[in-house]
Amino acid sequence: MNLVDLVTSQLTGDVLGKLAGLTGTNEAQTRSATNAAVPALLTAFSKLASTNSGASTLATSLGGLDLKTLGNLTGLLGGSQASGLGSIGGSLLSSLLGNNLGGLVGTIASFAGMQPGIMKTLLTYLAPIVLGTVANSFKGAKPDAAGLTRLFSEQQDNIKAALPRGLSLADFDTSSASPRRAEETRGVHRHEEEPASAFPSWLPLLLLPLLGLVGWALWPKPQPAPRAFVVNETVRREGPLVVDRTETVEMEGKKVVADVVEETIALAPGVADALKMGTDLTGLFGSLGKVLGGVTNEDSARAAIPQLTEFAPVLESLQKSTVALPEAGRSTIAEMVLKNMGSLQKVIDTVMAIPGVKEILGPTVTPMIETISKLGK
Repeated sequence: MNLVDLVTSQLTGDVLGKLAGLTGTNEAQTRSATNAAVPALLTAFSKLASTNSGASTLATSLGGLDLKTLGNLTGLLGGSQASGLGSIGGSLLSSLLGNNLGGLVGTIASFAGMQPGIMKTLLTYLAPIVLGTVANSFKGAKPDAAGLTRLFSEQQDNIKAALPRGLSLADFDTSSASPRRAEETRGVHRHEEEPASAFPSWLPLLLLPLLGLVGWALWPKPQPAPRAFVVNETVRREGPLVVDRTETVEMEGKKVVADVVEETIALAPGVADALKMGTDLTGLFGSLGKVLGGVTNEDSARAAIPQLTEFAPVLESLQKSTVALPEAGRSTIAEMVLKNMGSLQKVIDTVMAIPGVKEILGPTVTPMIETISKLGK
């Protein structure tokens, strides 16, 4: 049995086409990304199953899957149940991988040349398929921790061979997502004790401050600069230009005269105010991208609406302030909008391609984007 082949055999052309539609990509891109995502997910679950607590958590998640429903992927992905499958996948990934999910998404997305938001959406649909295949490999028996550990141990070579060349998950760690850490915090007894070491682990930590102190004592110290006191200063200005500034300073009992020439650059009217507004505008782009990037299904889209409406006062203030700027200031704002709108639009297009999301977020997001696009014009 090859676990990777069992998963990929279900990803027929029809299924990949439906996944492409759900993620807003073409079938070729989806196929390429899936070839990396499936063995990557199996690698993550394999590392989770390598500990007793992680294997137990994985067994519990597998026990809650509806394997009969998962057997009809074409129907699931092509009908109204697609968003439900994505929600199940999102919950599974969050509960099993925890804080490590973002790193896994970023690694696969970077390798596949895909936006992280799109890759995350694809993984939410693939996760139930992969885990359902793992559960089905037990042939009707209930998956348990010991069986999962044994299964993934036997499948290590197959999974490793399926990873595309150049995709490395060597640094991926599931320990922070595993209940094992929580058990240790609560003082739960572990049967796997770490071997005692004859060399105390705290000894290097004790030596570090001592070595630092010795190094500080031996390091040559810079000589302090002579103290100088300003006795007199004469300034001559012509408009915004400081033509000459003469300082008379006292240094080590002697008076020294120093001539300094400075130039002050006068900004065009309105540009200074525009640069201050640009900080708020850049922050708005970043906040919108962060909120929209977290949308993966209809539920998260609804949850994002209150956050999006909080940006309305900021946008209204920016709109009023921009109108009051002179032409030079408005041009500066328009350039900032043009520079940042492309990246934000990609996030919006990705999110709106998720089934059911456009109907929920469209009435809120569309007017905001239209207002931002008109700033400075």
